[in-house]
Amino acid sequence: MTTRKTYEKYHQINEMFNRLEHQIVESGDLAYMRQQFFFLDEHHHMNYESLRLYYHQSDDSPLIDGACYLIAIPEIFEQLNIFDYEVPFDFIFDNNELSATFQELDIYYQYMLAAALEVSDVKIFNPSGYSLGMNSWNLVQMRLFWQYTAIIRRDAQ
Repeated sequence: MTTRKTYEKYHQINEMFNRLEHQIVESGDLAYMRQQFFFLDEHHHMNYESLRLYYHQSDDSPLIDGACYLIAIPEIFEQLNIFDYEVPFDFIFDNNELSATFQELDIYYQYMLAAALEVSDVKIFNPSGYSLGMNSWNLVQMRLFWQYTAIIRRDAQ
């Protein structure tokens, strides 16, 4: 196995940030923007597009669009019957408690979803999901979260 030099890693991370910034700045063309997203695989991409059709509010609401992106992750999507939920993150709670479905997810995805909820001032972990994630996500999980932030910031100036 070949290891990469530190400057190569920094260069790749900087390129990714440049792409995310471009997505935010050029967010007027949503179809173009979505083509540039980071997806784990084709299933993630197809799930996302399907969720965007089901949750039609995603065109007007960056938060719904970002939620669709996260729950489209195959490991999350396959655990849900999305037709049971009015909004994408409804599955996280059951009678004001964390749902069994949520608790069965990989802990790193729990942190990611918790960090996404914190954008709406809903905190389910202490320390925060963001803090827990920053201390434990691998680079792929970081890329997923970074992409989520670019989606929800599409209306940023």
